Amino acid sequence: MKYRNLASALLLLCYANVSYAETTVNVTAEYAFGPDISQNKACGRAEVKAKNNALRGVVGEKMTTSQIESCNDTGSDFDCTLFEDTFSFMDSGHVTNIANYSKSIRAEAGASICSVSFTATVATVSQKSDPSYFLTAEMQPSILLRDGESLQVQISPSKPSYVYVYGWFPEVDKDSFFLLSETMSFHDSSVKGNFVFPDKDKELIAHLPKDTSKDAVSEYLIILASKNKMAHSSKISQRSFYKIINTVPRDSWVMDRISYKIVRKKI
Repeated sequence: MKYRNLASALLLLCYANVSYAETTVNVTAEYAFGPDISQNKACGRAEVKAKNNALRGVVGEKMTTSQIESCNDTGSDFDCTLFEDTFSFMDSGHVTNIANYSKSIRAEAGASICSVSFTATVATVSQKSDPSYFLTAEMQPSILLRDGESLQVQISPSKPSYVYVYGWFPEVDKDSFFLLSETMSFHDSSVKGNFVFPDKDKELIAHLPKDTSKDAVSEYLIILASKNKMAHSSKISQRSFYKIINTVPRDSWVMDRISYKIVRKKI
């Protein structure tokens, strides 16, 4: 995705000392691969599967049947399902630490299998939210976009809010979120009611990653609304992002998430 007329800025992150619940869990996951996938990539996928298993063991299943069907309908590869699974835990918890890590490779039924095991520390996001404070976000014209197509997001917080729109583009950088809204006024002054992102003088364009040979990729938007200003950055690691939302009262912020696909134009 590209954002035209997007100025670059970086704000320092400030964290308060607020505690949150942590649980440790032992997990194992495997990924079978052939000559078309490197061992490092296969083991990386196994590690992500194991992290998701840790989250699932602590906060429960979050991925829906519709998310799986969405990957199947667009002919997306295994990465789509893996990313959808990861995204489903976004507002529930995250892995803060890995210990006792082990990895092994074995051959089985004509394929190589990478197996990883570790002890994961899972921090859960408090669910003690304000029931009268909610947020809805809808992508227009659709969550299925062609390469080069423009899009907008209709955002509706129920109370005056500071709003932050992040993008997660795992095919480009699976460990970071990018702030797409950093030039918007709703970072500095609260808004209420329906509004459209981006502004009329700016354009948000869906683009396939430059070096991909895939015909479809999955990308994600995270819309965060807060009763108070929140620390933010033009590029932020997932760990730092979770530190922010875990160190402010849960009843002061709400989140909505959008999963969408970009497909290659047919010639």
